[in-house]
Amino acid sequence: MKKLLFIINPIAGKSSGANIVERIKKYLDVNSYAPVFIFSEYPEHISEISRDALSENYHAIIAVGGDGTVNEVGRVLVHSNMPMGIIPVGSGNGLARHLKIPLSLKGAMKRINKMDLFEMDAMRINEQYSFCVAGIGFDAEVSRAFQRMKARGLYSYIIACLKCFKQSRNQNFMVKCNDEEYRLNGFMLCFANASQFGNNAYIAPEADVSDGVLNLILMKKPSFLQIPRLAYRILNGKVFKDASWRQILGSSFEVTQTNEFAHLDGEPVRLGTSLKVNIEKKALKVIC
Repeated sequence: MKKLLFIINPIAGKSSGANIVERIKKYLDVNSYAPVFIFSEYPEHISEISRDALSENYHAIIAVGGDGTVNEVGRVLVHSNMPMGIIPVGSGNGLARHLKIPLSLKGAMKRINKMDLFEMDAMRINEQYSFCVAGIGFDAEVSRAFQRMKARGLYSYIIACLKCFKQSRNQNFMVKCNDEEYRLNGFMLCFANASQFGNNAYIAPEADVSDGVLNLILMKKPSFLQIPRLAYRILNGKVFKDASWRQILGSSFEVTQTNEFAHLDGEPVRLGTSLKVNIEKKALKVIC
C-alpha cells in the first residue's frame, strides 16, 4: 500500500486541529493509500518534516494549509521526484485556486486519490523559492503586517492592506531583463508565476505556471477614489485595463529596490536590496 504523508499546519486559516485528520480519512481511498499525519509545531518545522520525509518510503507529501505551507513543502521537494499534493485550508490559497484544486476538503481529496501529476515552474529569488506570487514594496509590507496580526482570514488581510496603504509611497526600482534596463517607479513590484495572490485577487491574469515565463508587474499607487475601480478589476481578472498596471515578461530579472523586504507566496522575508529572480522550468511535481 502506498504511504502518503500529510503535513498539517494547525494555524492555517481554516484548518481545525485534530478534526482535520478524521475528515481527511473520511475521503481518502484507504484501499490504495496509508496515511501518516504530522502537525507542524514551530517556524520552519514544515520544511524539516519534508526533508526528513524525502528519505522515507512515501508516495507523495501533502501540504495541508495555505500558500505559506505549500511554499515550505515545495521548496524542499523542488527538483525531486517526490510529488506534492495540496489541501487548501489557508487564508488565500492562491496556488490552489490557480491550479483549479477544489477548496472543499472532499474535492481536494478526490484529486489526491486520483494522483494525476503536473509539472510546474518555480521562481528562484536570491536562492529562495516562490511558486505563486512574490513581491517587493507595498505587498511585502502588507505581508509583514498580516503576519503580526492574531486573527487570520480575508478580513484581517484587508485591515493590513488599509493600514499599510496610508504609509506606502511609490519608490524607484531598477530592473534588468533581456539586455534591457528599466527605471521604474511604483508602490509595488510583483513577480508572478501564477495569476493571483489568493481569494481570486488577480495580479497577473495571463500568468501560467508551466510556460517558463515570469510576469513582472508594476503597480502605481492609486488615489483613494481610484481604489474601488482597481479592486473591482483585480477581483474580476481585468487589472490589465488599469492605467496603474504595467507588465514585463521574461525568464530572469535583476532588480534593485530601496529597502530589504520582500514576500514569497505571502510570507515576509528579508532578501536585501538586490534581487536575482529566475524561472526554473518544470521544477515541481504537483498533484492536480
